[in-house]
Amino acid sequence: MSEVINKPLGAEGMIRMEGVHKWYGQFHVLKDINLNVRQGERIVLCGPSGSGKSTTIRCLNRLEEHQQGRIIVDGTELTSNLKQIETIRREVGMVFQ
Repeated sequence: MSEVINKPLGAEGMIRMEGVHKWYGQFHVLKDINLNVRQGERIVLCGPSGSGKSTTIRCLNRLEEHQQGRIIVDGTELTSNLKQIETIRREVGMVFQ
């Protein structure tokens, strides 16, 4: 008989967004986004067209740069001088529709 042990999910996020803002010119696309995804947790971003879903994921993968706030993936803050971005991108899944 095999035993399954479920480890509790930690409170510290594997992916954290803290007060993230993103603008395209004068258009404020992401406004004070706060998100905490724990290790082993899966989430879905859903909403109407133009609500910022793709922009949020693109910021997590550093395909877009956010102008304000912090994005932290596996303990590494995503900044403009990030050298290990390919490692970060392997950790964040993105599915286009």
